[in-house]
Amino acid sequence: MRTLVTFLWISCLVISTLADESTDKLRQEFLAYKTASDARIQSLEDQLTNQTSLTQSEIEGLRMLNERGTFDFEFHGYLRSGYGIAANGASQVTFQAPNANAKYRLGNEAETYLETTFMAKTPEDITGSPDKKFTTILTMAYAVETANSGNFDTQLSLREAYGKAEGLIPDNPTATWWAGQRFYSRIQVHMTDFWYRDMSGYGGGIENVTIGDDAMRLGFAWIGGSIDELNANGTIATPGTVFRKDSFDLDLTKISSLGGEFRTQLTYSYFHGQTVDTGGGNTVELTDSHGASINLFQINEFENGINNTAVLQLGYGAAFNFLGQMTMPNGVDLTTVPNGTVFDTEDIQQVRFVEDLIYDNGGKVSASATAVYQYSDANIPMGQVHWTSLGVRPVYHFDRNYSIATEAGWDYTDQKDGESGSLFKLTFAPQITPQMSVLSRPALRLFFTYAWWSNEFEGQVGTPAYSTDTAGFSTGIQLETWW
Repeated sequence: MRTLVTFLWISCLVISTLADESTDKLRQEFLAYKTASDARIQSLEDQLTNQTSLTQSEIEGLRMLNERGTFDFEFHGYLRSGYGIAANGASQVTFQAPNANAKYRLGNEAETYLETTFMAKTPEDITGSPDKKFTTILTMAYAVETANSGNFDTQLSLREAYGKAEGLIPDNPTATWWAGQRFYSRIQVHMTDFWYRDMSGYGGGIENVTIGDDAMRLGFAWIGGSIDELNANGTIATPGTVFRKDSFDLDLTKISSLGGEFRTQLTYSYFHGQTVDTGGGNTVELTDSHGASINLFQINEFENGINNTAVLQLGYGAAFNFLGQMTMPNGVDLTTVPNGTVFDTEDIQQVRFVEDLIYDNGGKVSASATAVYQYSDANIPMGQVHWTSLGVRPVYHFDRNYSIATEAGWDYTDQKDGESGSLFKLTFAPQITPQMSVLSRPALRLFFTYAWWSNEFEGQVGTPAYSTDTAGFSTGIQLETWW
């Protein structure tokens, strides 16, 4: 209880310092409330310790309040932060192939990113039953890019603000209603931070509805894509590249198949066209479009410590990108499209195959690997792009805490009537972790990264430090953790 009250006071104090001076009075009132609450809690704890003036019922009540400080509130989060430099002494830059949707991230992240998730559970004496669970979730995110000049940008974003209710359907206790803004049906390849399926946004629905005797689960949601200044991977988004759309999403999960789990996700989306100002008085017209997509997952966990996820995705029109927001496909840069162009977004098509493998049996060696093939076609000049990606991250554990991770990645992109080429990235990272596992966190690591790319990509990779080169190097130190 004391932890919860203290947290609320600290959160209010941080917010008030960023607000107008007119909130000083509110802060002072809250400080007085916090002081009085702490005094009351201390008095009750002293009485419980001395056991002089409390009945057994009062003692049990205090114990319940103390337990609620743990069970009725949770704090979760994700953090990566560090410092790096390029070989020429400039600020660290990242290496990502043009028209690739992701990059190999070990030793290749040049920002601080923090997600903080606060979860409050409604007590049983309010819900009326231990089987009825009401939860409120709030997630804030903070991103700071490595500065290449004297301009420092810190981005604050509200990523989640929603509530859910579970256990309200007697014959289906796992069924959960939800409403608000949330991370929804959000799936990534960790080693590339590639969110290949992410229906996050505003909306509501029901999930985890049990069907039949084999525990198959169903979920249905109406999602209005949120416009966020942060990308799914936490990097700061480019203005004018993300647009709102509406989606109806149907999920069928936990289907027994081939010794593992099969999932299928069907989405219908509608994008209400928009006129985009591309600068200099130029505009591009994005037409209305309908669209649909299907995602097929096969997930297997083997006894030898291998976990494998294979995914096939097909989408067109407003649903082509398997995201809750409308974005432009690879190869389409609206700032280069001629003034007055009418872009028919219903013509967009995309197919993608993703392989995500983890080997982790607690031994001296653990590893992760991925393979991606994607083809997108926007039905405009230079709108057809192939992207192929292969990578592996083996980790050798000297003992429980000390290890060295090596990551090798290759990306190849081919744009019709445009450029094609490859980018290779290799990283060595001595690190300290709590366990012998490729995903053990916190991870404190030193990294050395070398990348080289095709001549066709000169000036498009590793800028500004390597804008006239076809190879680059960076070194630094990083913390990555989640809790």
